[in-house]
Amino acid sequence: MKKLLVIGIYIMLLSACSKTQQPETIDVQKDKPVAETDSVEVTPESASNVKVIKQNIKQHPFSDPASNDIFTVTLAGDSVLTADVTFEIKNSEGQLLHFETFKADFLLNYGVPENATKAQMEAFILNRIDTFFADDNFKSPAITADMTYDTNFGDKAIWDDIKGDKTAIGFYYLLGKEDGRWIAYSKSQKKVVLYFNCC
Repeated sequence: MKKLLVIGIYIMLLSACSKTQQPETIDVQKDKPVAETDSVEVTPESASNVKVIKQNIKQHPFSDPASNDIFTVTLAGDSVLTADVTFEIKNSEGQLLHFETFKADFLLNYGVPENATKAQMEAFILNRIDTFFADDNFKSPAITADMTYDTNFGDKAIWDDIKGDKTAIGFYYLLGKEDGRWIAYSKSQKKVVLYFNCC
């Protein structure tokens, strides 16, 4: 009888351990990230339920040159190095234009000292949050007349669309060491597009 009881408890423990919790998913169609990092599955609603470590908010023209959109980058989680980063853009009316999430270590790049300590990596990530919306990360027009299209780094139709709009404003951000992203709001497609993606 004792043996049967022990075996029963063992089977129950095994079945409990084998159950995995499904991650939350995001499916917002036009508000979908322009380039997925697929490292984190978060919705705009669930992102507000975690501990915020650091946040940077900037108002800057983007989808409409005549009004300021709201750019927000948020570092949230239990610690700087294991936290998730949420990057979102809303227009002046509060409509979500862009929503993207990725792990905090995507903010580490070649600027991190070799053999960096934990404290140095944390300081680097916090500084990246502080400078994410630096003025020189914005470009107007997004594509100037002297810039030429490169098939390796973008989609021709998107490039032509943004280049043809002299009021388009570009925004640049770097993920990891070589994932540099230039995004802009396409007035014809009514969404944020990735028009240049390079090292």
